[in-house]
Amino acid sequence: MKGLIRNNFYSMENNIKISFSIALFSAVVSFFVKQDVLIQMIIAMQLFIFIVNVGTSLHADVVSKWNKFELTLPIKSNDIIKAKYISFAILILLVIVMGSITAIYAYVTSGVSNVQSIFYGYEFGLTLSAATAGIMYPLMLKLGTEKNEMIMILSAIAAVGLLVLLSAILTPLTGEVNMKHPLVGIVSSIVAVVIFIGSYFVSVKIYRHKEFS
Repeated sequence: MKGLIRNNFYSMENNIKISFSIALFSAVVSFFVKQDVLIQMIIAMQLFIFIVNVGTSLHADVVSKWNKFELTLPIKSNDIIKAKYISFAILILLVIVMGSITAIYAYVTSGVSNVQSIFYGYEFGLTLSAATAGIMYPLMLKLGTEKNEMIMILSAIAAVGLLVLLSAILTPLTGEVNMKHPLVGIVSSIVAVVIFIGSYFVSVKIYRHKEFS
């Protein structure tokens, strides 16, 4: 299992470095930003930027023919998929740490009044990253990686649509369609995590019946 996870990060190594650079740059930019909405966008972007590596990892496996070689290893198919999802979860944890740099600075410089904005950035970023990964990986596994950019974009749009839908469903409790409402943020984050976990079982089923050419 450790070897599979290590291989996943090897295949994403260059892109992860680029993602870290972008996240660090956005953290530096936040030092000069005082508007709440911009801080929200920076934190959300930091949480999402790493998840694009999902497509990179799968595409690298196809190009290197690793996706066929791993079938010969003395491991179960669900362990192969589990290693992927553990790698994605580690990526999300890494960007939460990166986002914390921005969040702590925003809290120190802006005070308690900005805490809600910080949490919204986290909630929106977590919803976007977890839901996008949960939708994107099974689709790429099923359809292939030839159009991974398009699949990633459509998955991100679906994740945003989920947030809009939940804000509409929760209108009786929030009083209006408000994606920035704390209840909407909490519920959307939970639903996104459930989608991410549920997609693991979908991916295992797809992988078991997939033909690797």
